[in-house]
Amino acid sequence: MHGRATAPGAVGITGIGFRHLSVSPVSWFEALREQGLAERDRWLLWAPVLLGVGMALAFGRPALPPLAHGLGALGAAGVLGVVAYRLARAADGRLAIAAAFALVSAGYGTAVLRTHAVVVSGLERSGTWRLQATVATVEPTTDGLRLLLIDGAVVEGGPGELPPRIRVNLGRDAEILPGDRIALRARLQPPAGPALPGGFDYARQAFFERLGAVGYALGPATVVARAPAGASMGIAALRTTMTARLTAHAPGDTGAVAAALLTGVRAGISDQVWRDFQRSGLAHLLAISGLHMVLVAGTVLAVLRYALALIEPLALRVPARKVAAAVAIAVAAGYMLLAGATVPTQRAFIMIAIALVAVIVDRDPISMRLLAWAALIVLVLRPESILGASFQLSFAAVTALIAVYEAPAVRDRLRTTAADDPLRRAAAYLIGVAATTLIASTATTPFAAFHFQTVPTYGVFANLLAVPVTAFWIMPAGLLSVLAMPAGLDAWTVPVMAAGIDVVLWIAHVAARLPGASLALSVLPTAFLALVALGGLWLALWQRPWRWAGLAPIALGVLLALAHRPPDLVIAADLQMAALRTATGDLALVEWRGDRMRREQWLRGLGAERFDRVLPLRRTTEELSCDFAGCIVRRAGRAVALVRRPDALHEDCARADLVISQVGRCPPGTAFIDGKTARASQGLAIRLGEGGALVDSVAAHRGAWPWVRPQ
Repeated sequence: MHGRATAPGAVGITGIGFRHLSVSPVSWFEALREQGLAERDRWLLWAPVLLGVGMALAFGRPALPPLAHGLGALGAAGVLGVVAYRLARAADGRLAIAAAFALVSAGYGTAVLRTHAVVVSGLERSGTWRLQATVATVEPTTDGLRLLLIDGAVVEGGPGELPPRIRVNLGRDAEILPGDRIALRARLQPPAGPALPGGFDYARQAFFERLGAVGYALGPATVVARAPAGASMGIAALRTTMTARLTAHAPGDTGAVAAALLTGVRAGISDQVWRDFQRSGLAHLLAISGLHMVLVAGTVLAVLRYALALIEPLALRVPARKVAAAVAIAVAAGYMLLAGATVPTQRAFIMIAIALVAVIVDRDPISMRLLAWAALIVLVLRPESILGASFQLSFAAVTALIAVYEAPAVRDRLRTTAADDPLRRAAAYLIGVAATTLIASTATTPFAAFHFQTVPTYGVFANLLAVPVTAFWIMPAGLLSVLAMPAGLDAWTVPVMAAGIDVVLWIAHVAARLPGASLALSVLPTAFLALVALGGLWLALWQRPWRWAGLAPIALGVLLALAHRPPDLVIAADLQMAALRTATGDLALVEWRGDRMRREQWLRGLGAERFDRVLPLRRTTEELSCDFAGCIVRRAGRAVALVRRPDALHEDCARADLVISQVGRCPPGTAFIDGKTARASQGLAIRLGEGGALVDSVAAHRGAWPWVRPQ
């Protein structure tokens, strides 16, 4: 018998990673404590996780906490930090507990302060106004231009103050450049919220981008003045010029994808290409992120290091690897600025910059510790990133890859790969690409399922073909095109890049049209993502056998997702649209006044690619009966009535379990939702069962945050 003796009356259990366990809670606690103390060197890796937990707790509140709460949380974090510092030498459980609470408190306070610091005078209502504004960015689209406007002022009518940033679509009616002061008549509206409970909240993203209104121009825009461009406007103008040259040498979707890869301008990509890339699992190639930053910085690092090594006087006196790393950081910074310095690009730059600094100071550039520092920096600068798909997807992929490749068995295998046999090296490369794609795809699949309600079935195979083309053909040719533009030689280089893009477009097109190319899911509960993320982090950040306990929350999260039931009926807040999932799984749509954007959000959120039936009025089925007076939905012996005319109200109140109407009221005894309540709900989702109608609302999930307009 090994380990300490089992307490009297306890049943001994031998488990993976534990010398001896018993059912006694004290014994379990002691065993966990021993495991944690044995991995002291991994404690730092949990710092960004705990900071993110605090931020998630803050954003999970029903309303923005007062500023005093945020300051108080930061004060508590400071006190706990001092306690943790005094316990640093002990390096025991007390240190871990103090540091954990300090980080959670710091994350909570940072999120609250960040939200209070963002000042956005959002548009209160939709309207059409004549205004003047300065053009910040210009992006070509498939049917015109998309402008980001700043310093806007209303010329006639409308609100007294415009939001700090406005995004407007207009036709190609004039030569408009960043820095221009333009006048136009535009239809503006506040950024839209989710159409389903738990759906993507674009208004929240727009709030942190200081984007207060979106819309489209009515008629042409007039250039009032050609303003002198400063540094930021100069970069925006350069981006516009480069985009124009790329699309001139490579028209259509090919040029639009080239612009997305080099300048970050994605507005010109057609909807069909977007769908193909999403269904094939290649959508990550269209967003400048860690992959693109690594390709650019890695190409510069390799080429410059090799070039310096060829010059003997420099090779003997200059540390070529470190010089090349410093230059690669500068090039990556320029690439970030050229791409618009969006939040995903900033995060990618931080990660690659930390890795290259590690090269300069002779540290391992691929380590979990460096990744933890990168995550800490990103979260402190942008606490709202913790809620975004971009942050979660990129860090999930990189964390999983490092966790696998830092394993001693994998590293030993990589070191022993034959370097002299070209065939074996080629085979090892292909296996490496396949393994990397499989690992990254597996790690990001739960996050993609949660945020995009889509799981690409053939993503591994599509990436196995498309990533090498992007790495060794498209991006090197793209860098060469950027260098060739000042000399006017890009007419020769851009077509080379375009040929590679055409190959990737073909791969995406073929993969997207294979049978069962993607699995469409409905909006999943947040608990699913939390459990899978916790289990995945437990697997990746620990190294001892107790790490496999992370499979338990992952399994629980998957079971929760499988058991999740999408709503049977969704109704728009204005009661002008409704969608029903029938007993056979079909999705039926009823419209009195349609909204294209809402239809698309409903399709994605309900896990469908199209509406199987768009029911005309006066159409009756076993489950759904509609006419101009409203609709009756029947399921599991229950009925929900959506009433639009007063003369139909009395009959529907008598036969329905739940009545929703903006005309009149039902007598006591019938559940009723009036028009005012429906508008305040921002959208309803209803599940019908033998127990009655379970009603959920968009407003219940959004809370009372600054980006939520009161209804």
